[in-house]
Amino acid sequence: MHILRVATVYEPDVDALPVDFRAVLTDQDVGAIRGGAEFFATLADADSPPWLRTMLAACAASGYELQFYASNSTPYRPYFRFHNLGAAVSLPRTGPLRPDVPPFLRRLYGVIGAFQENAFDMAGGLHPGDGLIPLSETGMWVEPGGPIDPTVAIPFLETFSGSQLCYLPDGRGAWLEACQLRPVESLEQEVARYFEALLEGTRI
Repeated sequence: MHILRVATVYEPDVDALPVDFRAVLTDQDVGAIRGGAEFFATLADADSPPWLRTMLAACAASGYELQFYASNSTPYRPYFRFHNLGAAVSLPRTGPLRPDVPPFLRRLYGVIGAFQENAFDMAGGLHPGDGLIPLSETGMWVEPGGPIDPTVAIPFLETFSGSQLCYLPDGRGAWLEACQLRPVESLEQEVARYFEALLEGTRI
């Protein structure tokens, strides 16, 4: 059994939120709610990837709803769902990242903690950085005997079709597609390709 809990707050007021919603907000969440969508334009610095700056600029120019998401008994996590993208951004949480997270991905997770390109019951997005686990622990099937060990492949990004992009201990990456792991030349380029396609209104 799986229980999905989603609550949407229109025109949120921090002080008027129910206690169970206020309790999961970080100081940055509070700043974003009180600062409005324009807050998101301040998140990416000059060294951030162009696609990230473009996406956050689009967020800053949009209205949004505040959504609280929880799976089974986990605490709620706040997401800002922007009207013009139809996507939801969650800011970083206080939990630590895995020590093996590649440097560029660590920088990304320092700006956005999770991303959901569709409704919460659909595939697509950047998995929460504080909840990454090996592919072998997710329940997803991987054909045995392949060149990549699923116990060391960490899925962190999912396409609309359900393909999973994983990082590996040496900083390389691999896509899980049709139950097989396919190595990629550049993990960073694959992340860029995903978000650039999304911003263009297409999907990979």
